[in-house]
Amino acid sequence: MNFSFPCHLERGDKTDRLGEIRINNQGTKMKIIAYRKRNDMDVEFLDDFHYVKRHSAYSNFVKGTIKNPYDRSVFGIGYIGDGKWKVKHNGKFSRVYLCWMHMIERCYYDKNQELHPSYYDKCTVCNEWLNYQLFADWYKEREYECDGRLHLDKDIKCPGNTVYAPEKCLLVPQRINMLFLNKPNKRGLPNGIRKNSCGYLAKYNQMELGVYNSVEEAYSVYASKKKKDIINIANEYKEIIPDEVYQALLKYEVSIVHDKNYVGDEMNSK
Repeated sequence: MNFSFPCHLERGDKTDRLGEIRINNQGTKMKIIAYRKRNDMDVEFLDDFHYVKRHSAYSNFVKGTIKNPYDRSVFGIGYIGDGKWKVKHNGKFSRVYLCWMHMIERCYYDKNQELHPSYYDKCTVCNEWLNYQLFADWYKEREYECDGRLHLDKDIKCPGNTVYAPEKCLLVPQRINMLFLNKPNKRGLPNGIRKNSCGYLAKYNQMELGVYNSVEEAYSVYASKKKKDIINIANEYKEIIPDEVYQALLKYEVSIVHDKNYVGDEMNSK
């Protein structure tokens, strides 16, 4: 005897698949909430955001390749989010995305411990900026033209800061950003200070500033020289940079306590 199924119960019909749950390749549960045909269905991701991907194919649902913009796909913590800002422009990663991605990378990519020792496991990104859309909103509101590209700086406005956050960061020209590099060194002394047979040598931009009895005394001279340089460059860029950046540069104090290599009197006396 031959049996046939009514049209609404044929294999692959929506009555079979509506409500079906699977897991995508990023480990997020997803559920079919609307099924029109094999290549036209709506999928809801069962996470905190409940994003709905419309007009998806069932084959991609089975393979787990349907992408959720809220999956932590960037170094295990950042996500693209749902919004107007695209990752690529004309086939290339946008400068905004690259800025955001490198920020995440510095803080969370474990293979970069040697490349970014002053960031990895020491700096973090605020929850808001883990979402690329929100970071891009902030960036585009503050973007301006300058010579070279803009750099994201977290230290000028808040010296010693370890958190990338909208209220703590600035966009600055590369030349200004280079003034505030604070790399760890193997000498165990603050940047700009070296020890010799006579004491502690202060040096700024290849210019020797004298030898002093203590690290702190030498750094005070170095800091004074660097502060003047910061003000000079701030004035040079005054007509280019936003006033917020200009004022932050004028207020910035070069302090030994914010140098990543400073270990205090006890260590330096040994």
